[in-house]
Amino acid sequence: MNMRTADTLTPPSAPRRFDRFELHPAERLLLADGMPVTMGARAFDLLVALSDSPGTLITKDNLLATVWPGLVVEENNLQVQVSTLRKILGPSALATIPGRGYRFNLPVMSADAGAPAHGVGRHAPAADARDESAPSSARTNLASRLPSLYGRTEDVATIMALVREHSVVTITGSGGIGKTRVAQAVAKHIMTEAAAEYPDGVWWVELAALTDGALVPSAVAQAMGVGIEGESPTALMLRSQLAGKRTLVVLDNCEHLADAVATLIETVTAGAPGVSVLVTSQETIKATDEHVYRLGGLAIPQAADAGSASHSGAVELFEARAQAVDPRFALTATNLPAVIEICRRLDGIPLAIELAAARVPLLGVEGLRARLHDRFSLLTGGARVVLRRHQTLRATLEWSHALLTADEQTVFRRLGVFAGGFTLEAAQHVASDDRIDPWTTLDHLGALVDKSLVLAEGDAIPRYRMLETARAYGLERLAEAGEMQATLRCHAQAVLALLEPFGRYEWRSGDRGVEPAAKVELDNLRAALEWADTAADGALAVALAGASYSVWWSSSHLAEGLARCLMLRRYVDTAVPTTAAARFWFTMAELGLYSIRRESYDAAVRAAALYRELDDDQRRFEALTFAAVQGTRFATLTETQAQIDEAARLERPEWPARQRAKLQFARCYWFARQARFEEALACAERQVAVCRDGGVEVSALYAMSNVTLMESPLGRPREALEHSRQAIARLHALGADAGAGHLYFSELTALIMLDRIDEALIAARNAYPRLLHEGDQHRMLLPLALLNALHGRLEVAARVVGFDEAIQAHTGENISVVAPLLHGRLDPLLAAGLSTDERARLAAQGAALRDDDVFKLAFGDAA
Repeated sequence: MNMRTADTLTPPSAPRRFDRFELHPAERLLLADGMPVTMGARAFDLLVALSDSPGTLITKDNLLATVWPGLVVEENNLQVQVSTLRKILGPSALATIPGRGYRFNLPVMSADAGAPAHGVGRHAPAADARDESAPSSARTNLASRLPSLYGRTEDVATIMALVREHSVVTITGSGGIGKTRVAQAVAKHIMTEAAAEYPDGVWWVELAALTDGALVPSAVAQAMGVGIEGESPTALMLRSQLAGKRTLVVLDNCEHLADAVATLIETVTAGAPGVSVLVTSQETIKATDEHVYRLGGLAIPQAADAGSASHSGAVELFEARAQAVDPRFALTATNLPAVIEICRRLDGIPLAIELAAARVPLLGVEGLRARLHDRFSLLTGGARVVLRRHQTLRATLEWSHALLTADEQTVFRRLGVFAGGFTLEAAQHVASDDRIDPWTTLDHLGALVDKSLVLAEGDAIPRYRMLETARAYGLERLAEAGEMQATLRCHAQAVLALLEPFGRYEWRSGDRGVEPAAKVELDNLRAALEWADTAADGALAVALAGASYSVWWSSSHLAEGLARCLMLRRYVDTAVPTTAAARFWFTMAELGLYSIRRESYDAAVRAAALYRELDDDQRRFEALTFAAVQGTRFATLTETQAQIDEAARLERPEWPARQRAKLQFARCYWFARQARFEEALACAERQVAVCRDGGVEVSALYAMSNVTLMESPLGRPREALEHSRQAIARLHALGADAGAGHLYFSELTALIMLDRIDEALIAARNAYPRLLHEGDQHRMLLPLALLNALHGRLEVAARVVGFDEAIQAHTGENISVVAPLLHGRLDPLLAAGLSTDERARLAAQGAALRDDDVFKLAFGDAA
């Protein structure tokens, strides 16, 4: 056996310093505060290799090759040496990147000078790091590289032909059969071979993490980037957006949302005939015009000969996956019969085959076959049909789970509480305990990635997620272990810790066109809030809600966030600290800034009072501006002026621009309430200027909605139209137009004043879903009533007016800024075409409608 000794080392690196240590590779010496440190040769070589490239990920394979050159050793040898170094240098000196490798975290300086050592200490990104937020011109969100596919050539060709012929195609089959990968291949082939047939793109929508069918339209719209971000009836608005387009939408993992998916498909395809839909589901979704392709297992050779095996997708997949974990593996005449038997007993199910092949380095093919027999007793017997997903994968996962160490099993089951993925820090928070420390948790996470039970996604900063079947199995084991409630509490606490930084001033002061780090935690936040409420943990529920604004805002779900706060507010007065209560009311007020809810105004008033007690002038200032803006709908002029005056006394020039601009926002609305539109316009223009001068362009563009809103009642609709469209175009270019609802509303109002009615209806359809997610959709009612009246649909207009009047009576809202302008044109049309009694009767009918029904009626979608 070749052993690595000092005289066989690669040329020594330069001496270097880090923290209180000094490393001299040539002398094989490590000093701590000037005193020699005793350590093994392998640990020393590992330290040299890591400190040569601080701040850079070094893969496990590279480290194994460097520290054990020419030798084949188990990976746990590397983990042992890493643990040794952490004991010497401190636990945070080395970062584990699960499934990838390790990174040296300490800044490295030359031992001979104060400058960083040559080639080290730069903390530059890895050469292959990419900016994931960079915009792409491709009309798709498909990954540029997809996993290799084996034995599916005929399936892919057949499904492609079905998709090009029929509007709705469903790939169905048992769990783990490979529906997702086949659908990916179909979509990719269409992009490369038939892109001209789908000029508006091919879009992938992952539905596995959703548990609420009402959220399906929002998920589809968000994936396609069409700006339909609200709740029901966004399926109708999605149809409107896609009308006239030719596109393919792939909906993945739909079996748990079959009814909602079927409804969405029927709604969209009814009005958008150019839209094709490809679905993956364990069962058919029973949508109209659905064509089903049942995907079977991979082909398995009948005879154990190399010729037939070369055409077997199952054997090809097994060989490829086994070689991925052990490059020395090869199919031979000796092991081929065992491989074929393994594939046959796994029904040719790709996921089961992949999990089996991953164990070849540990068990060997014969050992794998023997163990498989024990673990899959439920699948033995005579002729049988392909089993359903949970039965088949339960057996696969039970077997795979048994191969984990006890601590790996613990980490595996605890990670099951995450919905939609998780970060390294969140995994440490949830899976660690007194026995499994946070650094060991990362090692176990790496093992789970290696064993295909957790997926690592992304390059520079990986995000992790469990396969949904593995997650479901993990949750079962968690319940069996009696750890469910404790781990769900840890999950909620982890989500809170993750969101806390996004509430700080440095985040709130910047532009928020995109905030991916918060946006991806939407499903985790929902799960955490639901658990805290179910567990009646009021303090945790209030804290989570108070830290949640960034998630609701970045995912365009402000109305949902406000609704959840309304449900949780009962906890605020029950032993919740003043700081937490203040933050809760503050978040609720900000979520409802544009909504017609008296409760959000009251929340702003309460937040201001609490921050006055806490002597927090900055938060108090913002809360007062929230109250003043919403007070134009619910408060008296005197009350609003007092709030504005108090905020003005608090304002400081060094505060962030976004915060200071809110005072001008409040003044704008206060003047407008009194029909002092010139003064209101001047305040709106100052709001824009403050944001622009402060370098927050997105906020300045959003503030243009106040400028354009004031220009219309001043008789300047052309200026309002031009300014609103310019701002919308720029927001679209920045990828931030999901929050442009009020700009579209200004465009709508201006177009009505200019008698450009058809364009106004388009603007209304753009405005509605965006205002819906902010909870401010009711401001659309009068413009929609007027559009219907101008088209001669007077009865529809009268019903919509009746609903609007009922809403105002219920909420106690003051009349809006543009209401007199709209009533000035609408009322004479209704009076000329309908009698007083008819108007009263139709208004009563309208008042009895539901919210979604009145908008269907107003948009002409009642059918």
